[in-house]
Amino acid sequence: MLLYVVAFFVAVFAFIKLKTKKKEDYQLLSRFFPDKNWSENENEPVDLTITPFNIDIPQERIDDLHKRLDSVRMPTPSISTSCFRYGMRTEYMGELIKYWRNDYSWKEQEEKMNQFNHFKTRIEGLDIHFIHAKPKAGVEAKTVLMTHGWPGSFVEFLEIIPMLTDPVSYGGNETDAMNVVCPSIPGFGFSDPPAQEGFNTFECARVFHKLMLRLGYKKYYVQGGDYGSIISIAVALLYPSYVKGCHTTMMSARPEGTGILRAICAAYFPRLLFNDQEKESILPFKKYFTYLFTETGYFHLHATKPDTVGFGLSDSPAGLAAYIAEKFSTWTNRAARDTKDGMLDKYWTKDKLLNNIMIYWWSGNITSTMRLYKETFGGTTMFEMTPIKVRVPGGFCWFPNEIIGACKTWVAHKFPNLIHFTYMKQGGHFSAYEVPEDLSVDIRAFVRKVEQN
Repeated sequence: MLLYVVAFFVAVFAFIKLKTKKKEDYQLLSRFFPDKNWSENENEPVDLTITPFNIDIPQERIDDLHKRLDSVRMPTPSISTSCFRYGMRTEYMGELIKYWRNDYSWKEQEEKMNQFNHFKTRIEGLDIHFIHAKPKAGVEAKTVLMTHGWPGSFVEFLEIIPMLTDPVSYGGNETDAMNVVCPSIPGFGFSDPPAQEGFNTFECARVFHKLMLRLGYKKYYVQGGDYGSIISIAVALLYPSYVKGCHTTMMSARPEGTGILRAICAAYFPRLLFNDQEKESILPFKKYFTYLFTETGYFHLHATKPDTVGFGLSDSPAGLAAYIAEKFSTWTNRAARDTKDGMLDKYWTKDKLLNNIMIYWWSGNITSTMRLYKETFGGTTMFEMTPIKVRVPGGFCWFPNEIIGACKTWVAHKFPNLIHFTYMKQGGHFSAYEVPEDLSVDIRAFVRKVEQN
């Protein structure tokens, strides 16, 4: 049965390749080079101003949130034996809502967030929010563009940023210091949502490259997980003369060529083709694909009708929190779905969960964040772009509980110049938020290798 499943996927990819006329890489990529305007006013003048930004949520909005939390209508109680296999449990949400309403202090968290330097600048008709952090004066630093994913935000990077700007305080060397630019994807956080169709990850890559040029960076590294990895790869593909290296924690590219043959043979000779870590992550294939199908229902929803579900999530803070927090359970540890508490308290404080959720609530942009799936995967763009190789130096940090399994062979097929690959002992999909020290050490190690070469 497994062989039939693998053969089916091979046949689908072969069909797509046969039906798609082969174009040169530059022909495929060149469509994303022209300037565009994503606002409702396509003729607005160009504005190069960079303005300091301070997060300041009015008290009346906090009061409104509290009223909504006071009047939450809970759903049908969870089945006692279902654990997290059916999604978020009512018992945990009851605890989270109670803490959110009575103990969580947004103003305290807001003050911590504002300790970083936030800015906004208008690019292609969109106000782009970003954090720009630098080492102390006089320190020569490299520069990295770090991009978050869904359902994350810039909040994921608040702990890792000082580890990169001030590595000496975290066991590194002063020569490892970096300037960190951490933008909110358009439609996420405090960045404007596109008002027109078609804004996918490659369009975002162009916007972020313009941001880096506006800040004066002609050479920089890119780093990210989830959508951050896809956007980082897109930046590296579009602007290889500017990108010094690309470091990611998730590989969405499908296996091709010998990778497909390797995948088929692995069903019968796993020990010969995968090491222990990779085997644990993606074998047996039946178990792995079952896990993927179970955990990616949201993906089909976002890629088809994102606006419909947006009504409920935009109006109910409890609904929004349940939708997002559940991902922080099963995407942090695959075994969490078989536990009563989803291992949420094991890996996350309620403050950390709520800080990220609050960015979605205050901005009211959950719908536009889901649209990115529609724009990116709703057409043929990803099928056309996936085979294109990343030629800049590549680095990959493998985490055992990443939702999308990967092996070094598959990553190297996408990154012919893969110079750095690390197997981590712990960590899942939200690695920058969960294990920032581990990830910061790996990013610094990758950058050192690139600089030495």
